[in-house]
Amino acid sequence: MIKLVGVSPIEAYWIIEYMDNAKKEIGVHDFDLVVVRGEENLKRVLGRFWTPESSQFYALHIAMDKPTVIVRLDVPNRDLLESSIYHELAHAKLHGHRRFYEIGVPREVLSLGDIAPRVLYLVSIAVKDYEVSSFLSSVGLAKTQDPLLKIMLEPDNIPWSSLSPSALILALASKLKPIMFSLPLIGPKTVLDRMKDVPRRFLEWVIDKSSQLRGDTVSNIRYIAKEFANFLSSLL
Repeated sequence: MIKLVGVSPIEAYWIIEYMDNAKKEIGVHDFDLVVVRGEENLKRVLGRFWTPESSQFYALHIAMDKPTVIVRLDVPNRDLLESSIYHELAHAKLHGHRRFYEIGVPREVLSLGDIAPRVLYLVSIAVKDYEVSSFLSSVGLAKTQDPLLKIMLEPDNIPWSSLSPSALILALASKLKPIMFSLPLIGPKTVLDRMKDVPRRFLEWVIDKSSQLRGDTVSNIRYIAKEFANFLSSLL
């Protein structure tokens, strides 16, 4: 099914055509496509799936009744949008079931208090991005991620030494996504060289734990979440 929200068929034509080619390369066919313009329309489409981060994405994947890829026509950079389309189609292939989004908070993470659900969310999107980048690399489509990779490698200039404990935990958790997205595409050495704004000890920890991911997505998320909580206990 294709749904247009705030977008005319003529405007959406190139996206539909591009998706048609990309889905064949990735090998995913059973999904819905929503092409949307405007943040309010995006909120309405996402409903209960909307999060504060949603407006930062160029395209999104959510598991509704079936895998659903949402493409934002108000993204001015076409290269980024095309890169995001491949990324989200890979999510549709790998993470198209609700069970990948309805994961209980591990006991170790609950010890973090009120921020525990937020930490689990940040861990889950990082692990799923790692799996997507690994998959795209394995099928010869790593180059499609170059525009997104460039964004992921940009420094955030986080004032690490002046953060409160809770802010530090969330800042580290938020860096999991760019690190784990990048690792399968450029390798550990380049990640260490390029992400000098991230504490070295944490980078090395993420590289080590990512290399040990072998299970299904839910198991991988729970593993990284537990190990992250253990890492924090040794840090704080």
